[in-house]
Amino acid sequence: MKNRRHSWSLRSRILIVLLLLTGLLSSLSFFFIYSLDEISEVSESMTSDNVPELLWLGHWETELAMKEQYTEMGIETDFCCDFISNYENIGNEENSLEATYGAPPASLDFIQHDLDMLDFMIENNVGGLLALGNTEGAASYIETEYMALLEEIQGNLAENYTVANAGLDSQQDRFGVIIEEALDLLLLITSIGVILSILVSYRISAVFTRPVQKMEQQLNHIAAGSYGAVLEETNQVELQPLARSINEMSYQLKRSFDMLTADKQYREQILDSLPVGIVTSDEQTEDVQLNKAARKVMGEDFDVSMLPRLKKEAEGVHRFWEIFASKGIFQNEKVWYTDGKEACTFLVSQSELVNENQESIGRIFYFINITETEKLEQQVRRQEKLAVIGELAAGAAHEIRNPLAVIDGFLNLMKQSLTEEEVDKFHLHLLLKEIERINGIIEEMLMLSKPEAPKFQKVYLQDVIEEILPLMKETLDTKNIAFHMDLEQKKMFLDTSQMKQVFHNLFRNSAEAVGEHGRIAILGKEENGTYQVQVIDDGHGIPGAAAEQIFDPFSTTKESGTGLGLTIAERIMDNHRGRIFLKETSPEGTVICLEFPLKN
Repeated sequence: MKNRRHSWSLRSRILIVLLLLTGLLSSLSFFFIYSLDEISEVSESMTSDNVPELLWLGHWETELAMKEQYTEMGIETDFCCDFISNYENIGNEENSLEATYGAPPASLDFIQHDLDMLDFMIENNVGGLLALGNTEGAASYIETEYMALLEEIQGNLAENYTVANAGLDSQQDRFGVIIEEALDLLLLITSIGVILSILVSYRISAVFTRPVQKMEQQLNHIAAGSYGAVLEETNQVELQPLARSINEMSYQLKRSFDMLTADKQYREQILDSLPVGIVTSDEQTEDVQLNKAARKVMGEDFDVSMLPRLKKEAEGVHRFWEIFASKGIFQNEKVWYTDGKEACTFLVSQSELVNENQESIGRIFYFINITETEKLEQQVRRQEKLAVIGELAAGAAHEIRNPLAVIDGFLNLMKQSLTEEEVDKFHLHLLLKEIERINGIIEEMLMLSKPEAPKFQKVYLQDVIEEILPLMKETLDTKNIAFHMDLEQKKMFLDTSQMKQVFHNLFRNSAEAVGEHGRIAILGKEENGTYQVQVIDDGHGIPGAAAEQIFDPFSTTKESGTGLGLTIAERIMDNHRGRIFLKETSPEGTVICLEFPLKN
């Protein structure tokens, strides 16, 4: 029997204990049913006896008080106003009370009899005296006979009311006794159940945890490196499959560990998780390994045998394969690379691959893509260059403006003092026009050096453009050009004056590109949290070399241009937290894109 009990599963033991506890707690229900029956009996007794008795006593007490007051008032008024009829109406609500709670209890019959006698004295004796007109006799009878009986009845009512209250209190006290007895028994049985649960839980946990603790110690031994160690068998049914699985795992760990140890140090050097291309070349085994970043650049099927062909294909284009094939040791050499689809700039290095004895067994070639970094550096250099040019331009503009103002003044004086023939002879109109052009260049140079801070207003961009379109259409270069505008209505914070200058420069460039009968489209819509505007023309496009430098200061393909228009437009867009860029250009036309932020 003892061996059979040891072979029980943990689930069986817990189930048996739960059944026993359930039976113990279920026994409480029988006692509670008995207690509820007692409470029901007490409640029924109160409802049928005590409560009606108190109600009738209270009703009669009120009725007597009313009758006493009424008779006293009748004596004072000489029994006027139909005294007997009004007296009989007092207490008519007895019928409704009897209909609700039944007839008065038998224990109160003597009081009912006295009340009837009291009414008889008024209706017959007092009524007879009043019928004879003897009001004094009626008053004397009430004060002597009637009032004496009334006071006696009131005393009986008070005495019976006290007795009835005492009975009701006694019945209510029984509720407390019944509940207290039930709670005491509940506390006793609950305490027994809790104590038994703790004892049984401790026994069950001890039976289960002892073999688990033993298994934990043996597992720690395996985890410390004793692969292949075997756990002892346990009598606990649930733990037997676990012990067998752990023993099998220990054997597999030993087998796997033996296979992986020889290869562990070599494999740890390949780091697929880094954004750095790493190529390891083992000169002893002639094995070449590439990590994920390297395979992405060099190809998934790269092999050393492909190197001569790749070097030949890249000859005159880039030196990536040439450097990879070299055996020299170098650090951080910048190399340009292209696969025909995308051009990149890599920072490449090559170092020795050593074994555990620090002996050179090959090479590690690694590279990182610095294309974005190069772009950022170029942008920084461009900004620095722009700042220097701006300072020079500002100085030059101030120096030129002063003598130019003197020249302009003298030429205007000469124009006023000379005849029209002399003005034409000396070409004063042409000179003044060229001075005005120089002034425009100076204004652009000053704006390049230090553009005015934008004064933002919440406006529609279409309204701003519509203010300058009539001016553009009236000029000589654009009078036959078709303008098409389709802008989504969206209010933005803009400096209207600066925006007019931006679009004036763009329209002027587009007009010069499309010729006399071209077409310029201005399209705008909200997209990805920004408002994007495209200025599209069907001109001859921008040459490849010039397209890369269109925003550089003084970069222009026009004989009469200053090369500052798009540079100033870019500065203005920067101050608006937006950007302007060349989206595309071809012999069929050019698309300039402007992005405006929609947040304040």
